[in-house]
Amino acid sequence: MTVDTDPRTLLQRYCEQDDQTAFNRFYRGQSGRLWGFLRSRGCHEEAAYDLVAEAFSRFIRVVCKDPASPVALLYRIAINLHIDSHRRDTAAPVTVDSRLLDSATAPESSEYHQLQKQLLRHYMNQLPRDEQNLLLMRYWIGLTHREIAEVVDMPEGTVRRQAAAAIHKIRTMWQADET
Repeated sequence: MTVDTDPRTLLQRYCEQDDQTAFNRFYRGQSGRLWGFLRSRGCHEEAAYDLVAEAFSRFIRVVCKDPASPVALLYRIAINLHIDSHRRDTAAPVTVDSRLLDSATAPESSEYHQLQKQLLRHYMNQLPRDEQNLLLMRYWIGLTHREIAEVVDMPEGTVRRQAAAAIHKIRTMWQADET
C-alpha cells in the first residue's frame, strides 16, 4: 500500500471524508517547511512555532471552502500573519560576521561557505520584502512559479520576471562587492 502525500488529495480526503489521518499527513508534510520559511524571514524560533500554529488554525477553518490550492492558501495565511507580527516587532537585520572574513581564505573551507551564506542573507535583506518572499518561496520552499502566483495573487509571468530581476539584483550586488 502506498501512502499518498499529494497535498490536494490529502485535503480532499479530509474535507470529503473527515479523514484526520490525511490532515495529519498534510500537517507533517508542510509544518516543517512553513516553520523554516518563517525562520528564514527573520522570525525567532518560538515566534515561528507560534505563527505556524496560528496559520494552521486559520487554515483548517477555511480550507474545505476552497481546497484547490491548499499550499498556496496556507502560505498566504502565514505570510499575512508574519507581516502583522513584523509590524508589531521589527526583526533585527542579518549582519555579516567580520570574524568570518578573516578566516575565510580557501573556497573549500567551511568558513568560506558560511561567509557566502551570510553574504547571501545580507543581500536578500537589501531587496524589497516582496522580492525576498518570491525568492524564498521558490528556492527555500520549492514552490513552482504557478504556486507562488497563487500565493501572491499575481500572474505567473510576473512572478517569473520579478524573481529573475531579484536574482539579477543579488548577482549585481555580489559582483560589485567582489571588485
